[in-house]
Amino acid sequence: MKSFSRLLLRLVFLLIVAVLLGTGGVMAWFSSWRAEKMSHLNAASTIADTKAGKVEYVRSGEGPSLLVFHGSPGGFDQAMLFASSLSDSGFQVIAPSRPGYLRTPLTTGLTPENQADAMLALLDSLSIDSVAVMGVSLGAPAAIEFARRHPERAWALVLVSPVTKKMPTQPLNPPLPEALNEHLTGDMGAWAFVEAVRRDLAGALGGTFDIAQSGDLQARSSWVQSVLGNSAQLAWFQDLAGTFAPLSPRETGLRNDLLQLRVLADVPYDKLTIPALFIHGAEDKWIPLQDVEAAEKRMPNAELLDVPGTGHLVWLGPDSDQVGRKILEFLNRFHGSQGTP
Repeated sequence: MKSFSRLLLRLVFLLIVAVLLGTGGVMAWFSSWRAEKMSHLNAASTIADTKAGKVEYVRSGEGPSLLVFHGSPGGFDQAMLFASSLSDSGFQVIAPSRPGYLRTPLTTGLTPENQADAMLALLDSLSIDSVAVMGVSLGAPAAIEFARRHPERAWALVLVSPVTKKMPTQPLNPPLPEALNEHLTGDMGAWAFVEAVRRDLAGALGGTFDIAQSGDLQARSSWVQSVLGNSAQLAWFQDLAGTFAPLSPRETGLRNDLLQLRVLADVPYDKLTIPALFIHGAEDKWIPLQDVEAAEKRMPNAELLDVPGTGHLVWLGPDSDQVGRKILEFLNRFHGSQGTP
């Protein structure tokens, strides 16, 4: 009996040692990944000292300028992802980290109005006179404010899956960034998500569908298979996952966005005469299509692309390949309309 007890204790001890070693290995793996990721992000961007404060950014391509306001969570890397094809198609992309994200401090711009002015200060520091403006998801309010407050500096406006009005707390259907934050659970969770995307694309896509898109199990399966069968969309999805991580240097901006979301001022869309393109997924689980339609109809020079079979991530789905083509066609149509940008 004593020998059995000693054997059991040894087995328990060995199990504890194995668990500790495994945990230590995972932590070392995570720490190495995080350090490498942060080093890459810092090396890839530049920090401008503007009149509004520090702004982190990258610029890529040559031609008419496009200023991109990324979504949440995000940063300059996400802004660049949204517009990377445009930098290869005759446009210069200016991709900043909005205040509270990565190396742009929140003090540079708390509200959408402040953020619009901060990005104007960035353009001044870069000697860029005129831009088209793109706003994605929770970056849309700041993009709209840029066009409204500085019409002489903006020649076109592209809004993708945009927040167009104040949205109160919805406990049964929380904002997509809030749902992402809950699922990612810090830097470790964001790293785990990046690894899950790399190792189990179908599972990661299914989970993304659940929080970003409306539809039954059949619609879910059809959407997942559609993305799995499109190599360009798969690569885009993997790159998007990387723009959520690490989460901690993006979390201040995310939390501020959620706060601003609930106190947004009404926008006088009828007074915005800038050429505008709205793009929205018909099955967006968070932002109803009718909200976007209402804003678009009030603008005198706006149009809407309603993408069937897609949710909040309009770049993913059976008809999503048209999104990039539509944005490029729209910008090419207007880039000389208000002078030479």
